[in-house]
Amino acid sequence: VNDNVKVYVMDCRRPVHLANVHSAESIVVFLDNKVDDEEIPSDGENLSGDELSESSSSSSSDEDDSEEDDEDEEEDKDGSDDEEEEEADFDDVEGSAPEKEKTSSQEGDPLVAKGSIQDQAYDGEDENDDNDDDEEPVERSSKRQKTEDSDDLDGKHDDADVDKPGDDDVHDYEPSHRMSQRELHKQRYERITKYYEEGSFYGIPASFVAYELARKFRYKEQGELLWLACVGVTDAYIHARLEKCDWATLSKTLMDYCTGLFPKDRNHGKVNAEDLLGKDNGSNGAQQIKTEIQLSDNGRVFSEQDYRFFLLRHSSLLDSMLYSDYVYSKLRINTKKGEQKFMEMLAKMGYPLDECRQPFCFMKANLRRYLNDKLENYAMEYNLENLRFTSFIRKTGYSSSLSAADTSYAVTALLEYGTSDAGETEDEGNAVSVEAFNNAYDALGSHSYPMRGLLNGLGNEGYDASNLVNGGNLSANIGLGAGLRRAMALQKSIIQTAVGLMERGSIALLRHFRYAHVTSSIVADTQRANFLQSSNNNAGNEKRGHIFSKPLALTRLAHFLMNLNRENGKWAGAKARPLVLIADKPKGDTCLIVGYEHPESYGDLPKNTFGKKFERTASSMKGSFKFDSFDSNVVEVNAGDVQRFMEQLHYFLDTV
Repeated sequence: VNDNVKVYVMDCRRPVHLANVHSAESIVVFLDNKVDDEEIPSDGENLSGDELSESSSSSSSDEDDSEEDDEDEEEDKDGSDDEEEEEADFDDVEGSAPEKEKTSSQEGDPLVAKGSIQDQAYDGEDENDDNDDDEEPVERSSKRQKTEDSDDLDGKHDDADVDKPGDDDVHDYEPSHRMSQRELHKQRYERITKYYEEGSFYGIPASFVAYELARKFRYKEQGELLWLACVGVTDAYIHARLEKCDWATLSKTLMDYCTGLFPKDRNHGKVNAEDLLGKDNGSNGAQQIKTEIQLSDNGRVFSEQDYRFFLLRHSSLLDSMLYSDYVYSKLRINTKKGEQKFMEMLAKMGYPLDECRQPFCFMKANLRRYLNDKLENYAMEYNLENLRFTSFIRKTGYSSSLSAADTSYAVTALLEYGTSDAGETEDEGNAVSVEAFNNAYDALGSHSYPMRGLLNGLGNEGYDASNLVNGGNLSANIGLGAGLRRAMALQKSIIQTAVGLMERGSIALLRHFRYAHVTSSIVADTQRANFLQSSNNNAGNEKRGHIFSKPLALTRLAHFLMNLNRENGKWAGAKARPLVLIADKPKGDTCLIVGYEHPESYGDLPKNTFGKKFERTASSMKGSFKFDSFDSNVVEVNAGDVQRFMEQLHYFLDTV
């Protein structure tokens, strides 16, 4: 990075590369309280951890040679030179700037910016806590004397050469001194190894970090920014990137922000004209007569308990429950018994199937009004105890409501899948990706003012939140309406593909993990055509990419498979294994591979260790590999090398 450029990094993915943490003044990384300063290794060499194994093996081999050939002066001298070289490098690390003292505000702030090498400078005492403070200068003095005095090769010392506690300790002191430096060097490498190889995980969403920064300036009263923060935090929760305890904390904070910015719910959206004008209509304690006016709710953001149903406001009750990850896995609707239980629950609730198939907003008012009471009465009986969660709602045009979860699903569908076909060349593919990003960005806004007439369908219903109608036909070819349609089609494909993999027995069990190859034949052509429909009417083009050839869609498929098989007991306890999914990318003649760890229960987020495993496997074989995803547990492999890659991964895990 140019010295005149400063880069600010807001990313929820952990661990952060140590080169960015110790980048002096050029890069500023915003860390949350999930990263402890004491767990971050100090500045120095090999911040990527790539040379760890070579350095460790070389250090241990030098140590063995020195012990075996202690009688040979020439071999001992070579070992001494190696040690001196190691110590010289280590002294450079010790010479870093001293650690800054933390202020009281930094200690209590969950968002701390790391922008200087002084924030995590190396300190010898921190790296070698086992040594006493009084012995440390003695060892450094002994180290310098050792390289200058030839008598040290024989283990002889004079009292004047080394400041030591006594003559009787001379012969015991020199070996311990030499090993302590090696051990100190080794400990730092072990800390770097632990830092990277413990696995990847997620911190506080970047949208929440950005909104907290905006509040510290003059933008805390911007409702649009608050809504984006709600969407970002909800997106992390529903896509299994935020732990339940963190979700409870952040959602409570956002609830308070919504109440402070939109307090109209205290008076049911009504205000007095005199209060707005700041006039006092009465005097001497007389009762005031005020003019009450009703304000528009358009744009208001508030929090309420919502169901774990999929796109309920924009589909029917039957579909939203049937294609919900939570309801489907809990009731095991893929089995005949589970399907009967689902229909039985609707019957006990008194909800006819004809009404359940109607758009939810067009159902009878009394059925919608008593839905919550009915569900609470029968939820425990059908193992649906956590059927509701804290959600954020925004009032849009025509008095419609849009939830943060629905927005997340819609924008994700637009971002992962463009409205037009992917190009044959890399430049054409990049252009399609840019178009998808722009469409997703426009869909996030509450009001968009495109140049109507230049593109087909911009003025149709559901283009953005300003003309979105709950239960409408969502006829827009791009924008929010198209995203909601694609999100529902993608969710159907995820569930149907997962059931197809299980029924065909396509998931193989190995000693260390399960894996499955999601080929184009598993996904029905009718589903793909429905999902990939676009304005240019080329949805049936067989050259289109696999719908699971994107990391997020393949990860969601793995997540659903884990939840479904954990609930039925097939992948629980001793039978639990991580899952590796492979999806074809026909255009590039490659395959996308995603590794997913096994969560013990619904909502758990174990650290993902597949990133380093994939890297080690790729480095041990010849082939073409691409690690260009934001997540480290995703790799793209040449189609001809996939089988060897999976075999090599299994062999590598055998040796761990």
